[in-house]
Parts: sequence; structure tokens; C-alpha cells
Amino acid sequence: MVSFPTVDKCASIGREKHSVVADMDGTLLRGRSSFPYFALLAFEAGGIFRLLFLLLNSPLAGLLYYFVSESAGIKVLIFATCAGMKLSDIESVARAVLPKFYSSDLHSESWRVFSSCGKRCVLTANPRIMVEAFLKDFLGADLVLGTEILTYKGRATGFVQSPGVLVGKNKADALKKAFGKTQPEIGLGDRHTDAPFMALCKVRR
Repeated sequence: MVSFPTVDKCASIGREKHSVVADMDGTLLRGRSSFPYFALLAFEAGGIFRLLFLLLNSPLAGLLYYFVSESAGIKVLIFATCAGMKLSDIESVARAVLPKFYSSDLHSESWRVFSSCGKRCVLTANPRIMVEAFLKDFLGADLVLGTEILTYKGRATGFVQSPGVLVGKNKADALKKAFGKTQPEIGLGDRHTDAPFMALCKVRR
């Protein structure tokens, strides 16, 4: 990945009319792993047995994530956490429980830049239903583009909708669809798979 200047070098003055597009884990949040939040969702919405099921599948998720692809590993986490779960239960935990923990992990420098912009968009591999309440209600995001999960009769199937997990090229494609020919002023990311969407922004951090 091309090395970009760090976010602390990015000015936050006079950004009121600018748009910012940011990744979530490792960028807006200090922690790069979303596993603790999947575990919290699994326990709060599904109980101890759901949490144990997720823990049993976590080694497979890790192997796939690091040695196959980010997308494959995240698919396992989503399936183990959400399969068969009521959407209303996921939404309830996303609004009442997760924001407290997300807020405590907020990256101060990324937040400084993100909050200074007039239009705020978040691109994330996390299921949108899991993070949207926090990002919109607590961080003032105008648009949240995340992985969409398949549902059936009010329950999550555990599988993801096309085009799949929002990583790499999928993030860039989602950004193009949302912004059209408009080029966002700032792109904030933290890993090589963020490069495709960051390349579409004027300033990359």
C-alpha cells in the first residue's frame, strides 16, 4: 500500500463544506478488530450459547482472515453471530449496548478530522445494522455504507447480500455509487484494502 501521511497531520479548520469518508475499525476506532463487538452482540442478543458458538468458530475466522481474505473471515463472524437471530434483537443491542463500548474506543485524531467536516460518510465491513445507530446518533454520520445481511421473515440468515462484505474494491464501488462523480475531500483508512476507496478522495490519511 502507498504510504499516506498520518491523520494527525490533517488540518481540521475550515472543513465545514468538505466531505469525509472513513473506515471504522482501526480508523474511527483505535482497535482494528471487530471481534469484541461481535462477541458482545452474540452474548447480549443470543445468550451464552451463541457466544460459545462464536468463540468456537473464531479460530476458523482468524485463519481465513489472515491467510485467505478479510472477506472470508468476516463472513464466518457474521454467520456465527447473526444466523437465526431476530433483526429486532440485533437493532436493540446496536442502539442500547454497543455505542457505549464503541465510544470508549474512539480514535481522538480521526474524530477531530471526521467531526470537522460538513458531510460525513463511513465505509465499513461490519454489518450496517450493527453499527449504523452508533455512527449516526453518536458520531453524526450522514451516510453509513456497510455489509448488508440477508434476512428471512424478520430474522438474519447469517449470509451477506451481494456484492458481499464491504472490503477492498467493494468499498470503492459503494463510494462511487453513493457519491457519483463528486470526489470527497478526505479519505481516512488504516489498511492496504482501504487503498481503493482512499484513491477516490482528494486527501488520504
